[in-house]
Amino acid sequence: MRAVILAVLGLLTAGASGADRHDRVYVSDEVGDEVLVVDLAQHQTIARIAAGRRPRGIHLSPDGKMLYVAVSGSPIAGPGVDESKLPPADRHADGIAVIDTQTLRVLRVLVAGADPETFAVSGDGETLYVSNEDSSQVSAIDVTGRKPSRSGTVGDQPEGVAVSRDGRRVFVACEGADAVLLLDAGTLKQRASVALTGRPRGLLAAADGSVIYATVEFGGKLAVIDATDGHLVRTIDLSRGDEHLRPMGIVEAQDGKTLFVTTGRAGAVLEVDPVKGTVVRRIDHVGARPWGIARSGAVLVTADGPPGEISVIDPQAGKVTARWPVGAGPWGVAAER
Repeated sequence: MRAVILAVLGLLTAGASGADRHDRVYVSDEVGDEVLVVDLAQHQTIARIAAGRRPRGIHLSPDGKMLYVAVSGSPIAGPGVDESKLPPADRHADGIAVIDTQTLRVLRVLVAGADPETFAVSGDGETLYVSNEDSSQVSAIDVTGRKPSRSGTVGDQPEGVAVSRDGRRVFVACEGADAVLLLDAGTLKQRASVALTGRPRGLLAAADGSVIYATVEFGGKLAVIDATDGHLVRTIDLSRGDEHLRPMGIVEAQDGKTLFVTTGRAGAVLEVDPVKGTVVRRIDHVGARPWGIARSGAVLVTADGPPGEISVIDPQAGKVTARWPVGAGPWGVAAER
C-alpha cells in the first residue's frame, strides 16, 4: 500500500467541522493542490485540506458522509502548451482521495488508474467510474478499496462520466474522439457511440433517469442522449454566434426543468430548457473562466479558474450575488443540495 501522509490544514475556527453542512461547498483547487471548504453563509473558507496533487473532479457520496476528489501527478498543460517540454508525470500521485466530511480528514487514497480527472459515483454509492485521460481508459473503483478495480479501453482523452439511474450503463465523453460512449457497467464494454464533433466534455445524468446531457466545448452545443440505448435525442446550439463560448459544467435546476451550463472563457452561465431546446437566459459577468458548477440549496456556485475565485448566483434573479477569493485555481465544486 502507498503511504499517505495527508493532513487537514488551516482550520480557521474550532467549530468548522460542526458548522451547518448545508451551507458548505467543497472546491477543488487544481493549482493550489488543496480542497477548500467554504461556508456560504459566512462568506469564508473554513478549512483547507491537503488532498493530493492537482485535485480536479470532486463529488460527494449519496449520503454526504464522504467526499471524493480526483488527484493526479500529470503536469498542468493549458492550451498551446508544448507537452513534450513538460516534466514527466508522477503516477504515484494519481488516485481518488476519500475525505470524511465530518472530520475533514483524508481517510485513504484509492488507486484509480492513470491521470484520473473526472468521475461519477454510482447510485448505490459503492462504485466510482473514473476517466483516465492519459491512458484512454475508464476504471471502476470500489469506494472501500477492498475489491479489485476494473478497467476498459475507450476513445481518446476520456473526460466526463455519468451513470444511468439503474446503475447498468456508464457514459463517457471522449473529447479526442469526438464521441460519447455507452458502456456496460458490469463489463465496461462499449455498447453504443454517439458522434459529437467539437470535443464533448461534461456529462450529467438527469435526475429523472431519462437522459444524459453532454456539453460540447468547441461546438458550443449541448447534446441530449437517451439514457437507455444511447441514441442522440437532440443537440442545442448554445453559442448563438459567441465564438468565445465553451460549454463545460452542467447542473439541473431545483425543479429539474432547466439546466445551468458554465461557458469557460465566455464568463457566463446559461440557463437552458433541454425539452424546448432553447437558451432561456444568459447570466453574464460570472467570472473569468467559470468551469465547475454545483447547486447548493437555492443558489448556484461556480469555480472560476485563473482568478482564484468562486461566484454565487441567484438563479431566480439571474445574477451573481457574491464573489470572493478561494485558492489559486478553483476547478470543481461539490455541494449538499
